[in-house]
Amino acid sequence: MTFLIILNEHAGSGNAKATWELIQPVLQQKNINYTFEISQYPGHTTYLTQQYIKNIEQFVRPVILVIGGDGTLHEALNGAMSSQQTSLTPLAYIPAGSGNDFARGLGMASKPLDALNQILNCHQPMMINIGHYLESMKNEKGYFINNIGIGFDAAVVSRTNTSTNKRRLNKYHLGSLAYLSSVISVLYNQDPFPLMVQVNKQRTLFQKAFLVTTSNHPYFGGGVAILPDASVQKPDLELIVIERKNWLIILWVAILIILGKHLKSRFVHVFKNNQIHLTTTSIEHGQIDGEIMGNRFFDLSMNITQYPFWIDTSIKKIDNKKR
Repeated sequence: MTFLIILNEHAGSGNAKATWELIQPVLQQKNINYTFEISQYPGHTTYLTQQYIKNIEQFVRPVILVIGGDGTLHEALNGAMSSQQTSLTPLAYIPAGSGNDFARGLGMASKPLDALNQILNCHQPMMINIGHYLESMKNEKGYFINNIGIGFDAAVVSRTNTSTNKRRLNKYHLGSLAYLSSVISVLYNQDPFPLMVQVNKQRTLFQKAFLVTTSNHPYFGGGVAILPDASVQKPDLELIVIERKNWLIILWVAILIILGKHLKSRFVHVFKNNQIHLTTTSIEHGQIDGEIMGNRFFDLSMNITQYPFWIDTSIKKIDNKKR
């Protein structure tokens, strides 16, 4: 096989670069065929993926291997889906970002060498359900591996991504604390907003929506199980809407989320379907796979499709005798 590697050295505040330095000797020792590119700026991974696929016939049994965070994988997926392919080139992924929620949702090993082992010993691709979206206001479309958020979640992402604390904490592998810090700072400032949810031609109106997240698996924010029943293997997306009546209630719901009991609250609403439509009538923050979409009105349609991933999650870890 040939692994077409894309490395985002800056993911996880340099963690991806350290990960590459750890796995490169293993690839060389095992005489693994690979070619190597470094993603150097936002959007570059999308371009590199497109170029790999454009010249895919040059490679024997190619797999595109992404080393970085969820944002890097998001770009690779969108590069692959925007390319003309007679047969889909599998994606592989070694998590090296600050959140790594997709790896959690997929059941991947958290340690780089264990994750590499799951890839090298894979025999056939696994079809993964991914999300597709169309935002009609700006005529934007694409794909997501984790989630799309409107409101509180997106405001937290915006603050976290611009935080100087995130870089410092990532150096000590404490990136989730940066997210928690942003949660606390945004909690008292984010206003509720009107939202319409349409599922199976049935419309539900919320006057005080606060957190609105459509997800492909349970996790967001570096390991928070916001939708514990969601799965990349299920044919449905899941949408959670949390209402904010006052700040005390939203604080109580936040505590319930930490305890894993938030789905029992009457201020928390979950929708499950392979097609979900959201509309806002006010300008709100938006995020997709942890990347900022900006402040805007939203007319957002989402549905499920699939893409092959080269990973065998049944392989849990490397035999210690072989390390």
